[in-house]
Amino acid sequence: MTAYTIDASVHINSLNENEPEFGDSQAFLARVEREHLEMICPTLLVTEMAAALSRAFDDEEKGMAFAMAVRDLPNLRLVSLDDSLAVAAAELAARHRLRGSDAVYAAVAKQYQTTLITNDRQQLERLSGVLPVKRPTQVLTE
Repeated sequence: MTAYTIDASVHINSLNENEPEFGDSQAFLARVEREHLEMICPTLLVTEMAAALSRAFDDEEKGMAFAMAVRDLPNLRLVSLDDSLAVAAAELAARHRLRGSDAVYAAVAKQYQTTLITNDRQQLERLSGVLPVKRPTQVLTE
């Protein structure tokens, strides 16, 4: 069965109808939920969701509520950033010129042999050929 590491960009994008990838992100996450597909993501996902959504909604309670709802999804396994994962993320960040948080998602995807799903252009471009990385729309059309 296919497992995914889903970047925060996809979750956040699915909640903002003004974003260009809104519909695809929403449809992809609905499919993941409907089909009970496994998600393996860093615990960082919860922090990024709370931060971005609290800013976007200008409402800390709403941001936390969305972050906790994602954290509690039954098909989500959260992975803590331990020493070995931190080193793997650092190596990916340095080698592929990634932002730190992007490298953490990539390291999780690589370690757990999942497909990284993202709307982040840098991840898509810089990780191509390093690990499976796709936009939500690509998965929907397969």
